[in-house]
Amino acid sequence: MVRLSSARLVPAGALLALLFCGGLLAYGAGRGIDLTDEIFYLVWARDPEAYALLYQPFGYLLHPLYALLGGDVARYRLAGFVITAAAGALLGDSLAPEPAARLRFALFGGGAALAIYFPWIVTPSYNCAANVGAMLVLAGLATVLRSRARTSRVAAAAGIALGLCIAAFTKPPLFALSGAMLLVLGGTALRRDRARGGALLGALALAVPLIGLFLPLSRIPALLARISASQHILALPNTPLHLPIKILGDWAAVPPLLSGAALAMIGALALRRTRWVGGLGHAAMGLALVYLAMTVPETLDGGIPEFPGLALLLLAGGYAALVARGDRLMLVALLAAPVAVALGTFNNQWAQLDFSMAFPLLALFRLAADDPLRWRRRAATLLSLAATPLLLLAAAMAPYSLPDSIFAQAIPVRHPVTGSPLLVDEATAAFLNGTRDRAAGALLIDLSGTGPGVAASLGAKAPVLLWLNPATATWPDVVWARLSEKERADAWFVTPVLPLFAASGPARWLAAHPERYCRTALPRMIFWWEERALELWRPCAAPAPGAGR
Repeated sequence: MVRLSSARLVPAGALLALLFCGGLLAYGAGRGIDLTDEIFYLVWARDPEAYALLYQPFGYLLHPLYALLGGDVARYRLAGFVITAAAGALLGDSLAPEPAARLRFALFGGGAALAIYFPWIVTPSYNCAANVGAMLVLAGLATVLRSRARTSRVAAAAGIALGLCIAAFTKPPLFALSGAMLLVLGGTALRRDRARGGALLGALALAVPLIGLFLPLSRIPALLARISASQHILALPNTPLHLPIKILGDWAAVPPLLSGAALAMIGALALRRTRWVGGLGHAAMGLALVYLAMTVPETLDGGIPEFPGLALLLLAGGYAALVARGDRLMLVALLAAPVAVALGTFNNQWAQLDFSMAFPLLALFRLAADDPLRWRRRAATLLSLAATPLLLLAAAMAPYSLPDSIFAQAIPVRHPVTGSPLLVDEATAAFLNGTRDRAAGALLIDLSGTGPGVAASLGAKAPVLLWLNPATATWPDVVWARLSEKERADAWFVTPVLPLFAASGPARWLAAHPERYCRTALPRMIFWWEERALELWRPCAAPAPGAGR
């Protein structure tokens, strides 16, 4: 009988998973246009100076890649997949417990890294880039701690510096936490091994000129002031005082099963040297697995599983309490990475762990190599190998903010931001063809909360903020306060007004002056699994939508 962890079977499984995930993403690279988040990413990548208010400076990082590929969305996505898989392979290789295991760990890491693109947000974004940065930092850290070769340590320090640079432009809290970790580890290592300590501290120093390649260092103070002002003006809860409150508040959305798994995992890690660890560790794993199993029926019905990232993290944490013997520092880093990457994100902090499933999957795969129980080792290895293909397949069948599956994207259109050709589903094609340039050049305030793709497809310009996000009631007033009287009078609007925005200045203006505006119904479109019938309101003195087309 061939053991599941044998040198032949597991590498073959890892290779198949990598090829399946890579092939599925490559198939989808030229398909689908997300009118919500994707447009947000592309506008900032095309022009990092697009708007004065800025709370995520990732546009400076992504712009060179976007420009290099000529704004072609399909090639831009493919480049993101390759970069992500390469970073995952580096991290997997660095975690291998022995030289003979490096191939299977590299293959597994490359495939697991592609879980970043769940739930089918495949255009390069700050989320996927931040995870790539974290993978590079951890891969470099593992190499520095293990390798005795000077060239390997130098290369690892360069990788760490690049990861820090990426983190600085995508998730500043991740940059701060990573820098603090390296400072502590480097300072501690200097006492025992000057070469290793110097490599870690040198990586910190090297990150500074790398950041300067994307944005002149002389402009950094102004950028930080701009971000700080934007955080204050937009009332974002990402300050040191409010962020912990937000994180705790977001836990209210976590299912009870995962809350129980979290308590069991914390107890197992705290009591890992006592007789209680076995029960608590297995309880954490069992509750997480039961939750994942309960999401299967809804997923088969075309839904997207919620909180799989948190479930996998709790599963890996419980497993670590039972099994971890070597590489404890790296295992702790793998389990902490998803939380560090999620910090400072606008949305639910715990749901953001869905973008960072590569780390708990790598932890599970590494822990399985040390597990003395054959049945548990086989189960952990099989789960690790199957997770990413199953998650990406589920996401492809029910993509985030696309009306239909990736396999239904068959109608050729031009992307509203870049003009590059893509294939889309019938609903998206009808919406894009029915809205193209109907408000060309107009200043447009979208009160529907549906996403920046509406303005992009209309050919309009959203003032002040690219997207009036449907989670913050104050943002329409921020926009309205920064418009002149003439701009207010000339503004076009998209309705129906989101109830959250009903009391805002622009909504009250529109309600008070309906006689000034002429309405045009837009094609019905599905946003986040809900069909919306939007209307375009233009000043009646303005040219009719589509005039001169």
